[in-house]
Amino acid sequence: MKRYLFFIWIVSSLGTLFYLSNLYKTEVPVFTLVWLALAFLVVLLASDAKYVGFAGVKFSEFMLVLFLNILLLSLVFIVLEPLSGSFREAINNFRGETLFYPSYYLLSQFSGIKGLLAYFICNLFIIIFAEEIFFRGFLIQYAELKLNKFWGVLIQAFLFLIFILILDIDLPPVQNYIFLVGYTFLGRGIIGGWAAARTNSIWPSLISVSVVHTAVVFMYFYYPLYF
Repeated sequence: MKRYLFFIWIVSSLGTLFYLSNLYKTEVPVFTLVWLALAFLVVLLASDAKYVGFAGVKFSEFMLVLFLNILLLSLVFIVLEPLSGSFREAINNFRGETLFYPSYYLLSQFSGIKGLLAYFICNLFIIIFAEEIFFRGFLIQYAELKLNKFWGVLIQAFLFLIFILILDIDLPPVQNYIFLVGYTFLGRGIIGGWAAARTNSIWPSLISVSVVHTAVVFMYFYYPLYF
């Protein structure tokens, strides 16, 4: 059942990407297509969605890990963002960008809560989902088969860092360092990787990143409570 749900999710994500591209006359994000296609191929060949972290988790374990993941990721932002404004600068660079992060592009297409909701849904079901299913899902599961979970978390964190480097976010040196080391390697790579390795699933890291990123965008552009 999970395998069929996985295929439905992947096909729906791909279909939505192409629909949005046609609707707004924008480019389809290449890397998102790659991560989704590779995950689809892995599950198709292995006949089991657990190899990409698309697996069930005991509710109590899920809630504990989700809470810790959100808490630790939030602390990273609470400590680093007021000092650097790195994520804010990245958001400003990405707004209007259609190739890599269409979720930010949607912020400029809708006003108020509609824009925030579109941003959250696009991330949760497509953009961040694609990244999590490949890095925190497939890579950790594959590395565990060959090595162990510790190396799986570390390897995918480094590879995810390289992926973000390729995107060339174009931040000033200090902000770029904080974004890469703090938010990318530590926040999503290590903390999210730990959550994925602990539960053998992408769900805690996927939900945590989607929620925390949306909260930061909300506080920046809609209700400047902290940053």
